[in-house]
Amino acid sequence: MTVAQRSTTLVFRKSLAAFAAAALLVTLSPATHAQDTRFGPGDPVMKDATQFDPMRPVDRELQASVPDGFVVASVGDMIISRPLSQYAARLPAFGAVVDLLKRADVTFGNLETTIFDERSFKGSPYSWDGDWTNSSVPAVARDLKAMGFAMVSRANNHALDWGLEGMRETSRWLDEAGIVHAGAGETHGLARAPQYFESAARRVGLVALASTFRPTTESLPAAGASPGRPGISALHLTPVVEVPSTAIKPLAELQCTLYGRNCGETPTEGQLFGTEYRQAAGTSYEYSMDPEDLAEIHSSIRSAQQNADFVIVSIHSHECSTGCDRDDAPRGPASFLKQLARDAIDSGADVFVVTGNHNLGPIEIYKSPARGYRPILYGLGNFFWSDVQPLLPHDLFQANRALLANSWGAPGKATEYDLTAPLNKKYFANAFTFQSVLADCQFEGNQLAQIVLHPVEEGYGAKLPESGIPRLVTDAETAAAIFRQISEQTAAFGLPKLNVSYVKNTAVIRP
Repeated sequence: MTVAQRSTTLVFRKSLAAFAAAALLVTLSPATHAQDTRFGPGDPVMKDATQFDPMRPVDRELQASVPDGFVVASVGDMIISRPLSQYAARLPAFGAVVDLLKRADVTFGNLETTIFDERSFKGSPYSWDGDWTNSSVPAVARDLKAMGFAMVSRANNHALDWGLEGMRETSRWLDEAGIVHAGAGETHGLARAPQYFESAARRVGLVALASTFRPTTESLPAAGASPGRPGISALHLTPVVEVPSTAIKPLAELQCTLYGRNCGETPTEGQLFGTEYRQAAGTSYEYSMDPEDLAEIHSSIRSAQQNADFVIVSIHSHECSTGCDRDDAPRGPASFLKQLARDAIDSGADVFVVTGNHNLGPIEIYKSPARGYRPILYGLGNFFWSDVQPLLPHDLFQANRALLANSWGAPGKATEYDLTAPLNKKYFANAFTFQSVLADCQFEGNQLAQIVLHPVEEGYGAKLPESGIPRLVTDAETAAAIFRQISEQTAAFGLPKLNVSYVKNTAVIRP
């Protein structure tokens, strides 16, 4: 997450109702051609059932097909710079986490770093708005595989911290390690495309996208004679600031003073400093999703389910609904994610995961009209949180000269962590930054049976080499505090209260 974004108020609302999935199955005779629009906004809608082989029904291909007891383990952001599995012996609580990862049928996380060998790398850093340029040594890929990770998302704001060269190197090291990755590619189609993990239990598809990304890092399709562009799978958003009626008149007066517009008028909507605003009951930021992006995303999800037995969909999103202007409070997810997640499940997703906000978020068990109970994890927090980042660019030091001067007597001698330390104090000095969950989603009869949440903390206050490594929480009080964050976020997001029971410091959520 960028420093700039931590201070920006973003509250979003679901929109583009034209893309909402219809929940009504219209039953017609074969002569009038049955139409079924339950399968999300990407459904081309069957026009004539007689054109299809009755032995190969299309709707069957949009259903999950996994054995009873199938478990998907999901974690949040993985900011990891070096191999860590060697710590399992000296940190038994971390060893317990690794055991949980290995126990699942498929394990997923968001890889928020670039993997390359600095001794031979030919690329360059491209920092974004004063953000860290995350990097990892090549051994990280094999280490993640050894810890049990099968699939990772690459669509996030750090995917091109080291340019296209870094994106390509990361792909190479993940491929060599045997980790399936989605959300970034050499072409727009490959960035959008699902990727598949051939597990012993079933074939699992992954579709990954990001609504928070550095400008020009999103992939582009070709347009006429103009070639496309490599990059990540992006969902573009359009912001509108909603303001109360008491703010409308001052905004109009400011427009008059600056631009000579709206003089003597008080319109209920307008634009100021390049940002649209409109009158509403309160102050918030709302976003609409780009329809072209949505159509491609839903098509990818549908294709993934048709070609796999089970599908994971993830989005990296820093946009928020609560806590947006505070660095000492958890951020709630953006409202548009509700519609996006539910439509994704209708289209073929079996688990929907949101990453990006560096704290825990709500959980919803959505009952899809055609596909039944499915989990939506609106924020899993940080799983790896490495402050060992030895490759920070010159412009990051340059942009923080004042901070370094205020922090150190001889700022010119500051190392990478000497810069990171005061930045962390300013933006991430919170226990919730170092608290997370490992979510095991278990399926029975191709329906979600339960979500088991294992509380995790990353060693807040530990010495740097051991800080940021996930440890299984065994303290009842800490576990309760972690679960309380989820329940509070769920209520604040306007979702139904979860059906939760607690067993030995784990939370079990059932439909």
